[in-house]
Amino acid sequence: MVSRKKILIIAVVAVAAISVVAVASFYLWQGFMASFGEVEDAINTFLDRVNSYNVTGAWALASSDYQSSWGEYSEFELLVQSLEAKQWNGQIQSIGSKSISTINGQTTASFTLTAAINDSEHSDEYNETWIFELVKVDNQWKIDDWLVQD
Repeated sequence: MVSRKKILIIAVVAVAAISVVAVASFYLWQGFMASFGEVEDAINTFLDRVNSYNVTGAWALASSDYQSSWGEYSEFELLVQSLEAKQWNGQIQSIGSKSISTINGQTTASFTLTAAINDSEHSDEYNETWIFELVKVDNQWKIDDWLVQD
C-alpha cells in the first residue's frame, strides 16, 4: 500500500516537472517569435532598400550565395534600375507561411508572402506571391533567394 507521504512526494515532483516544462516551452516560444520578427525585419529592410532603389544597401543584405547567383554586382544593379524605370514598388500584404530551421549549424528561414505591387506598366495594383529564403550569417539574417511563385 502506498502511503500518503509517497503520494504527496509524487504529486510535488509531478507539479514541479510540469512547471519546468511549461516555463521552458514559454521561453522557447518567445525565442521563436523573436526570430520570426528578426526575419521579417530583414525582409522589410531589404524591400525598403529595393523600393528606394538603393542598390548598395540591398546588395549588402544579400548572402554571398545570392550575390554570386547574380554573377556581378552590375547585374543586380541593372535589375534595380529596371525597377526604378517603371516606378516599381512592392509592399508585403500578408505572410502565408514561415519557418526557421538549423541543420548542421546553419540557420535558415523561409517565408512565403503576398505582396502588393505598383508600377507604371499596370494601371492597377496587383499581387504576387513571393518566397524569401534567408540564411543567418554572423548573427545577421541575409537574403539567400527571392522567388516569385507562379
